[in-house]
Amino acid sequence: MNKSGIKTAPARLGALLRKEYLQFWRDRSLIYIVLYVFTLEIYLAGNGFNIEVRNYPTAIFDRDRTQWSVQLAEKFRQPYFRVTENIADDAAMVDLLNRGAVSLAVVIPHGFARSLMEKNQAAIQVVTDGTLSNTSLLALGYADQITQTYALELGRRLGRLDSHRERPQVELKPRVLYNPNQKAQWFAGLIELFSVITLVSLLLPAAAMVREKEAGTIEQLLVTPVRPVEIMAAKIISMASIVLAASLCSLFLIIFPVFALPWRGNLGLFLSATALYVFSATGVGMLIATICRNLPQTVLFVIMIIGPILFLSGSWTPIEAMPPLLGYLTYISPLKHYLNIAYSILLKGAGLVTLWPDFLQLTILGFVLFAVSAWQFRRKFS
Repeated sequence: MNKSGIKTAPARLGALLRKEYLQFWRDRSLIYIVLYVFTLEIYLAGNGFNIEVRNYPTAIFDRDRTQWSVQLAEKFRQPYFRVTENIADDAAMVDLLNRGAVSLAVVIPHGFARSLMEKNQAAIQVVTDGTLSNTSLLALGYADQITQTYALELGRRLGRLDSHRERPQVELKPRVLYNPNQKAQWFAGLIELFSVITLVSLLLPAAAMVREKEAGTIEQLLVTPVRPVEIMAAKIISMASIVLAASLCSLFLIIFPVFALPWRGNLGLFLSATALYVFSATGVGMLIATICRNLPQTVLFVIMIIGPILFLSGSWTPIEAMPPLLGYLTYISPLKHYLNIAYSILLKGAGLVTLWPDFLQLTILGFVLFAVSAWQFRRKFS
């Protein structure tokens, strides 16, 4: 407070921040939502999302019924395939596929063993339910790998693939970095965390401002010695700090202990990147608040734009697979740069020397978005 008795800008901002925190803690429904999305939602996404084929329901139709056909059928076992039916005719196979009782049927034809003995080759048929195309393609790939491996084992056992007859082969020995066991929970848990940070950073400040408009308290604030930019700054700072605190809780309560994700990077660097990104996203949230008139409109608007934001970040589709125009648009997405930074810090242990271009672009985008939001907010409420 200065000599004239008028509060200074930091004092006014502090009073507004205290009001924002009190409003948040008094809204129990909002607290429950934040707790849910940063804990249980991430846990469910990490454990429920798996791009691998596991226990794929399979039926075996062995028409040959020889030792070799039985051995091949036994290769289709868990954890990839789960044989639930051994069928004896085509009608049963079609019925099981139509009813969804099985998703894949392996048909070993008559003369399978004889063809192997006489011609040194044989064919089998794999029929799959293509309703879920990605899963069925993965299952077909697994089935092809199983049959190729069995053919090599059988050829060596029969002495038909010795050192003179066997074709030259190139042996692939992959070395997986940063996620050597290829745990899907690491990717799924982190991408859900980043998506939740985006959603909450957009929704919290927008909802808080729209509620002020609905209750009429925004007009009461505007007649006080408080500036519109200070009102906006208080909303952004308070909501951003809540998102940061919730993100830390999610990391140390779910991501690290439950998913066993090793900590490799610098915590301060990660928090700085998250703060920059949340600063950008909350600015967009305030821009949404100046457009929408009530809370239902705000929620629908956030739902409408969250899809394009996630898509343009490269989290759903690789940027290289996008059309050229959309590929260029990803560079104006703060989430794209944040994902590069966050993944590199958490999984690779990268530092600022490597990540400074993304930090620079994220900072520029954040201040541009904040400036646009501040201009629109001042024009709307001045």
